[in-house]
Amino acid sequence: MAAVLVDALRWFVACNYPHGADECSIAAREALLGLAQRFEQELSASGQSAYSSRVRAFLCEAVNAYTRHLEERDGGSYAHRRQVMIEVCRGLSAGEGFAAAEQRDAQTGPASAS
Repeated sequence: MAAVLVDALRWFVACNYPHGADECSIAAREALLGLAQRFEQELSASGQSAYSSRVRAFLCEAVNAYTRHLEERDGGSYAHRRQVMIEVCRGLSAGEGFAAAEQRDAQTGPASAS
């Protein structure tokens, strides 16, 4: 589940902050890719990562866009996984948020594997 969050963030950055953009976009791109790298390192090491409430809305948007992209690409439904991940992004930033989300996702499972 945490890996999907990192993938979603990187995909969203690639789509919305392309190489060769203006200086503001380049700065945003680098900051967001740094955030994705930090998430990946922290989640791999400890299974948890903390982020500010400012970042939550952005993460929700990235997860929403990415899972919709996966639905179009794979032809399956990611609605359950999207809902669970957005709940985590909205307020459960500690490891138990991801662990609980993974358990719920495993019990119900996405309609399509990712």
